[in-house]
This record gives sequence, C-alpha cells and structure tokens, in this order.
Amino acid sequence: MKKICPGLVCHAAGGPAIEAAGARIAVPMERLNVMGFFEVASRLPGVIASYRTLLATVDRERIRTAVLIDFPDFNLILARALKARGVRIHYYVSPQLWAWRKGRVRTIRRLVDHMFVIFPFEEAFYREHGVPVTYAGHPLLDEPFPGLQERERLRKEFLGESLPGPVVALAPGSRVGEIGRLYPRMLAALALLEKSLPGVRALVPAPPSVQVGIYREIESRTPHPPVIRVSGRFREVMCAADAALVTSGTATLETGLAGTPLVVVYVMNEGSYRLARLLVKVPAIGMVNLVAGRMIAPELIQEAATPQAMADHLLRILSDPSENERIRKDLADLRNVLGGPGASRRIARAILAKSGLCDPEGPSPEGAGVPE
Repeated sequence: MKKICPGLVCHAAGGPAIEAAGARIAVPMERLNVMGFFEVASRLPGVIASYRTLLATVDRERIRTAVLIDFPDFNLILARALKARGVRIHYYVSPQLWAWRKGRVRTIRRLVDHMFVIFPFEEAFYREHGVPVTYAGHPLLDEPFPGLQERERLRKEFLGESLPGPVVALAPGSRVGEIGRLYPRMLAALALLEKSLPGVRALVPAPPSVQVGIYREIESRTPHPPVIRVSGRFREVMCAADAALVTSGTATLETGLAGTPLVVVYVMNEGSYRLARLLVKVPAIGMVNLVAGRMIAPELIQEAATPQAMADHLLRILSDPSENERIRKDLADLRNVLGGPGASRRIARAILAKSGLCDPEGPSPEGAGVPE
C-alpha cells in the first residue's frame, strides 16, 4: 500500500518487518504473539494493555480504516470497538472458521466490511454466509522461492565447504513457547538420526524477533550434532535442506512451496490441547495438508511428537528415494491450488480503492498523509 500510495500513514501492531515496510509501531508484536487458551490467559494483562493502546492510537490519530490480520480472539473484540468508532474494517487472512467455531461468521458479517481470503475454498464459505469477500491468491507466492539448482550454493553459504551427509532443517516455530516445547525434541531427534546417517547436519531458520539466547540455552542442555542458526531466511534454509521438521502453521505451507519434504510437528500446553481436540474438527493440522486436501506430509502431534518418531520419519524420507520423490511430486501441485504471484498487490489495491484512501491507479496527491 505504501508503494502504491506513498503518502499513506500506517499505525500497527507488528514487528521489525512491518516497521521496515513503513508502519509506525503502536504495539510491539511480541506482546500479542501467544497461542493456546491457557497461554493467552497467563498473558492477559499485556493483551488488555495492547488493546487499549491500539484504541488510544485510533482516537488520537483519527484513524478511519483498519486492516485486521488473522488472530480472531483479539481482532474480533477489537473490531467491535472500531466499528463503534465508525472505522471501516478490512479483514485479511481469515480466521479458520471452517475448522472450528463456524458461528463466528455471524460476528464477521456484522462487523467486517470486506474479507480478503488466501485460500480458494474460503471464498465459497463466506459468499454462502453473505460476507463480502475477495480471493486474490496466497501472498507466499509473491516472492520467488530459490530453485533446487541453488541448493549447493546455499549449503556452501550456510555450512561452509560442502560435506557429505544430509542436511535437515529444524523449524520449531516463532513463539517462545513453541520453541521451548519443540526445539529440544527436534535436537534429540537429530541426535538419533545421526546414528543411522553419520554426518547429518542441521540448519535452524531463526525468526529475527526471537532472541538468540533462547536457542543457545536449549542447545546447551540437549546433546546434538552440529546445528547452524540462520536469521530471517526461512525459504533459503528450506531450499538448502534435504528434509525438514516444521512446526504446524504457515511455515509448513512455505516449506511445501519450497519443495522440501517435511514432517509436521506440534506440541501444545496439555490443557490447551485437550480443549482444542473438543473444538477443532479438521482432518489435518498442517496447512500444507489442508491446502492439498490430503496427507502429503506426516503429522506428529502432542504425545506422538517424540524424538524417535521424528527421527524415524526423517530417516524414511532421506533413505527411501521413492518416498522422497512421491512427496516432492505432491508438493509441486500446491502452486496450482494457490494461484500465481501478485496477491499482496491485488489486495493492497482493493483495500485502497474500497477505503477511498487514495486512487490505487494513480499517483498519491502531494503530501496526502492519510491515517490507515
């Protein structure tokens, strides 16, 4: 939106990436970056303070358009207060209503002016329920993925001189709680894998928002083969790897689009997991499997996510050429499901046009700073 309308002023709850894109940070994302019913409850004072800060920013800056992204437990409450202030509300990246709490669609129909979805099956769901909706493709395809021909170059960059032995990516998530639960298990799985595949090494794509000390502390108490952390280059790490352990979420889809065979893993707080099992009704939890409509990648959830199970699945991927090739062929079909690149630009233009913030087809008026 800033490229299309340079005079746009955006205040955001976000991290370094959205700040680099030109937003003024009202609430740092780490205050809200929490997942799970009981985890949210423990962080509630910070969440409430963030909510109040955002509304104070809306009032002070006289903001008239909001773009809410995912995070329905927070954003739908925020939407009520924004609607009462006459703010136009666009919702980008739909809550997963098709998985649980479908009744929320009534709240969305009442509060949200336009829904922008990233999966084709979501468009039909919202149209059926009378919500204005646009499907413009998935933003993961907006930026190019490194090709397989770049694998050796990336390995040399990350690992030094190319050595024999497979390379595994360990992606334990972007939230501190996820990393604390999953990274020790992944490191233990790597140690088990080394017994069958001597010389195995690991790359860890570390989000810039996570302090490096969190990884170091876990590594110091978990025996493991060599690992190298790479900050902020998830796609390149996945391209360099022969296989990956990936925490459930969008990261599984991004790994799939990179063409890297993966195992989906996830462990929640036990109370949150029990509650989720009662509420969530989906055949899979990995986004890569949900989008494909079938189980491309094996899933290891909660008590099944043991280091031995992770190591066994990785070993099969790395030692069975037919299994490896089957997964890669299935992953190649994902792009056909998600459409082509350009989703972010299409959605940005639509938001600008529907909000009347500026003419997305023409230059921004000189000095036209409009709060977003």
